[in-house]
Order: sequence, then structure tokens, then C-alpha cells
Amino acid sequence: MYQHGLIGGTFDRVHAGHLRLISEAIDNCEFLEIWITNDKIAHRKDWRCWTEEKRRSEIAEKLTLKQNEKIIFGSLEDNYGPATEHPTADVIFCTSETKSSCDQINEIRINKGMKPLEIIIVQHAKSENGGTISSSKIREGLIDREGREYLSEETLKYSRHITEDVQLLLKEPFGILHTGPEEDPTIALKSAVESMNGKESLVSVGDVTTWALMEIGRIPDIAVIDGMTKRSPWARANEIDRSRYDKVIQVHNPPGSITSDLIHACESAVVQLRLGRKTIVIVDGEEDLAPIPLHLSLPLGAVVMYGQPKKGVVARVTDLNAKKNCLEILRSMKREGH
Repeated sequence: MYQHGLIGGTFDRVHAGHLRLISEAIDNCEFLEIWITNDKIAHRKDWRCWTEEKRRSEIAEKLTLKQNEKIIFGSLEDNYGPATEHPTADVIFCTSETKSSCDQINEIRINKGMKPLEIIIVQHAKSENGGTISSSKIREGLIDREGREYLSEETLKYSRHITEDVQLLLKEPFGILHTGPEEDPTIALKSAVESMNGKESLVSVGDVTTWALMEIGRIPDIAVIDGMTKRSPWARANEIDRSRYDKVIQVHNPPGSITSDLIHACESAVVQLRLGRKTIVIVDGEEDLAPIPLHLSLPLGAVVMYGQPKKGVVARVTDLNAKKNCLEILRSMKREGH
């Protein structure tokens, strides 16, 4: 049993790997300091990182009372924190990818005439597909904090149909409603766009929403259209400039359904998004339920916008709750053949 341990990291969206590292450290030392990267460094790494305060409180919430009694937190303002000159620490815990930083810390300590820290490498937690669970994969929307994929082979394989229970779930719009007159959708959309910080990816679902965004000079990174509004052909649908998109995907999706083809189309569009390319998905049928597979595919921080008849436009940020909610809805739908 070591006396005084150190851990450092960003600890964004605390996941199974973080908890394994911290728990193993607590089990192997009498006292543990957890140094958390400050907001300036974390946001330079990725603007989507949660605040230091939120990251710290999440760790404390997920540990037991007994575990919390053995730890204190510090704010990490550089790569090494206090480790290079800590007078009482005797061990530092890390993963294989951060081992080199620990070696550098010990080199600095030795040059100062100090005893090097014992380095204990804790194995990464694995996701269900065998990869490493990481905050970057979680922010990219690929896995949840337990390492489960949102779009598994099972999810991609089947088409699904809406049920009465699902209709009740969808009755209230998810997200923030920006109001505006129906005859001029650009007013509500200007409000929605102005509420963004400018770093988010923008996704539009619906012809009117897509057209109006183009009218105000904002080309959605992904657009999903079906040539209809209120389930009737829309005369201005042809004004949507498809030439502004790098890729055009055409897919069949009947009303009240989420077909396997639509899920694959949304996933493909997000793959293009990560490559910096814009995609428009043209649906033969109906695109009303497209936000569900889109949220499941999109990286965290993306904003999905769609029209709310007679009210304005709804803007929903893709976050962990949005993904969880959409996965629950998809699983509640009637699977084809069942």
C-alpha cells in the first residue's frame, strides 16, 4: 500500500475508464490527489469539454463516501502540476498513453535531486467493440460512457414503425423553441442561429427549415428534405440549392417510419461531416423522424433544427441526454417483422 498517490487528467464526461483508474488508485494508496485540467487548457483541447467544476463534481458524485474521504482535488494548470516537486507523494497512476508524461515527471524530479515516483499503469476500460473507452470517442458521439455503441449492427439492421406510445413520447418538442411567424420562417431561424456559439455543426430537417437557413446565408452541414411541408408538396422545394452540397443521398422512408436505409443515410452524412463535407439527404416519403437517427450518429455539440408548425423552429443540441432519449424512442418503435 502506497502512502500518497497522484492522478492528473481532463476527466471530461467521466466514463468507465476514468472510474477504473481512480478506483484502482484509491485501492492502492492511503491518500490520493486528483488534479483536473483547468478550463483554459481543456477548452483549448476541445471546446465541448465540460467546466472544471462540473468535471470535478461528477467524479465526486460517482465515488462512494468512503472513497471520497481518501481524495482531494487540485486544478491542473500545466502538463505536470505539482508532481515534479511534490514532497510527500510516492506514486503516480496513469494509463499506457500517459506513461511518457510520468517518465518526464520522474526525470525532472531526479534532476532536482528528488526521489522518483512509482508509476502504476492501469489498463484501459474496453468498449463493447473492443476499443478503448475515451472522452474523445464520447464527444464524437460514437459510444456512451460505458462504451456501448449508439449505432450497433442491431440498430442499423432493422426498419422501425411508429406506435401510439411513441407518438405520445414525440408529442412535445425536444429542444428549445424559437418562435416566429409561419409566413416568414427566417425570423425564428435567425434567433436559433444567433443562439449558437458558431462552433457547432448545423443540421436541418425539413424543406422549409433548410430553405430558410439558406435564405439567411447559413448552409446546413447536413440537410434532410422530402419536398413536402405539412405532408403536402411544397412549391419552393426546388429552390433549395443542392449544388451547395458535396454529397447527395437519396433514400426511401415511408411516413411514420425509420427505415434501415434512412439510418444508414444519416450515419453516412455524419461520416462526411467529420471529413468537412456537406451532405443533403433527399427522402422519398417522409423525413419527420430523421432527427432520431441523426442525434444517434452526430458528435456532441451538433445542433439539429426542424420546424414546429404555427410556432417557429425547434433547435436541439446533440448531447448525452439527446442520444439516450433517441435510443429509447428507437427501441420503443415496432421493429419490422415483429
